[in-house]
Amino acid sequence: IDEEFSYNIGRALGEKYKNILFGIDSRIGSDRIKDYFVTGVLDSNAKVEYAGIISTPMLYFLTKDKFDVGVIATASHNPKEFTGFKICGKDGIPLSPERDIKPEFKEYRMPDRIYDSEDFRKDFEKDYIDYYLEKFQDLDYRGEIVVDFSNGATVYEKKIIEKIFPNAYLIGDNPDGNFPNHAPDTMRKECLEMLIDKVKETGAGIGIIFDGDGDRIGVVDEEGNVIRGDILSCIILSELSKGKNNETVIYDLRCSHIVPETIVSLGGKPLKSRVGHYFIKKTMKEKNAIFAGELSNHFYFKEVGGFEAPLLALYYILKSVGESRLSEVAKKYMKYSHSGEINFKVKDQKETIDKLLKEYQHGNIDYTDGITIEENDWWANIRPSNTEPLLRINVEAIDESTMDKKIQELSSLIEGG
Repeated sequence: IDEEFSYNIGRALGEKYKNILFGIDSRIGSDRIKDYFVTGVLDSNAKVEYAGIISTPMLYFLTKDKFDVGVIATASHNPKEFTGFKICGKDGIPLSPERDIKPEFKEYRMPDRIYDSEDFRKDFEKDYIDYYLEKFQDLDYRGEIVVDFSNGATVYEKKIIEKIFPNAYLIGDNPDGNFPNHAPDTMRKECLEMLIDKVKETGAGIGIIFDGDGDRIGVVDEEGNVIRGDILSCIILSELSKGKNNETVIYDLRCSHIVPETIVSLGGKPLKSRVGHYFIKKTMKEKNAIFAGELSNHFYFKEVGGFEAPLLALYYILKSVGESRLSEVAKKYMKYSHSGEINFKVKDQKETIDKLLKEYQHGNIDYTDGITIEENDWWANIRPSNTEPLLRINVEAIDESTMDKKIQELSSLIEGG
């Protein structure tokens, strides 16, 4: 994605939508292309307001009901060399590149004049900050907190956290597209090392980490243990579900079986979804769901508009923990042994999946997203990556030895072929 593409995407969106909100993440590549995008929009006679460096959840929050479309130049949690765009409609649902953008997309001649995006800058922080300050008013959390911003786009989230937790320990809190501390990823263990060390050093009750564009939140407990996204969903729901009954809650199919079990025990209706924010946001709207949680640390809330809101996730986690220790709260939901996502490099995705289907033909097979094989004491989901020659595998079993055995079994079948 270069300056020319950015100008053309600005033109394409400006032809179709006449009131556009635009922001960028902290990447060097995003900064380089911002003026070209703004120029493309203006050359289509559309209006653009530039918000500067903002998180993706802030973009969704600001776009909702105020703009025709929201655009952020970001490559999320990818390495620093990457650049990209996330584009959403006024309901926070991502636009489809094939359906909503490609028909309008053309290659235009580059203009002689490039506008300065700063001339179209507008300050949007008040509504966003006020919303969260009001939400956190009734929180009575007395423990210490460590926050790693991953040198990403969570500029306003930092302002909110500093107001709510004035004594918080902050890491990587200056936007820096070189990501000097670690890659801006909440899912990779090596990216959590600084956070874990700081939690142990300070005796904090919780450590949290944002990814590069701030739509994921990773959490470690007071002992420095990483808490998986599906366990976090259960912790959030134990507080969010209070006073509610028969509400739909969505979880992605990689999540532990403890998630639907917890939803039912709290009086809710569990709904399994395929992976990905496009499908989840669409389903949330269709089913009027109050919450959705993904294994990948994306948490969606109806109350804010049906999109990711990591600060709301933090609020409900801290409410749920109360005076307890986070490790003890999390332990209640660790009923099964779950592998987390394991990637296997394969020559032919389809051929390997067919081989697994043949091997486990007597199990229960679900084709919602890749394949899910379910037998009495274990299950596994196998999904092909859309961008790499990989199969992504999640395995869960009634105990660790069964899980290890099944991982070994699947590995042999996949790597043997």
